[in-house]
Amino acid sequence: MVPSDFATFFAATAAVAGALIGLLFVAISVNPSLDDPATRVRSDVRAGVAFSALINALVISLFALIPGNDLGATAVVIGLVSVSSCVALGIFLAREGRPGPGRRRQVRLLVIQGLVFAYEALVGLQLAVHKQEHGYVSTLAILTVVLFLVGIARAWQLIGARDSGLFTEMLATLRARNGRGGEDPPG
Repeated sequence: MVPSDFATFFAATAAVAGALIGLLFVAISVNPSLDDPATRVRSDVRAGVAFSALINALVISLFALIPGNDLGATAVVIGLVSVSSCVALGIFLAREGRPGPGRRRQVRLLVIQGLVFAYEALVGLQLAVHKQEHGYVSTLAILTVVLFLVGIARAWQLIGARDSGLFTEMLATLRARNGRGGEDPPG
């Protein structure tokens, strides 16, 4: 059972997740021409990662709003299903993707997201045992926000927008100084 002080949070996150999933479908539909197979694979993985992150946040939020629902059991199930999604995307990437720095980055991001989902399942297991533990619900709420950020970041990349975060810009600057070019690593 979810403490009542989280009801507003989960109602808001359910609405946000629904809106972001709709925008993700728009982003996929306006994605530039994907004639190059490597570009197509990269876009498919980005879309899959964004979709799984946002669907996870939506499902957790919606189940949290059901009175009397065991959010712990829900988090275990959705966490494990989401881990399997990362594994499936990894298999797809290994089968279809070309070796290179972009592929290694995508594999790293899939592993990190899979670990986040596994952590979510672990927190869900703890919440299933300790049903009234406020801290576990709070952790699931924080993970929901993290998954929004992952979904938005991957959707941003999906539409072809430049990844211009601090780490990316520092890496590009170092590469330019070393004469290796300043282009962003595909991912």
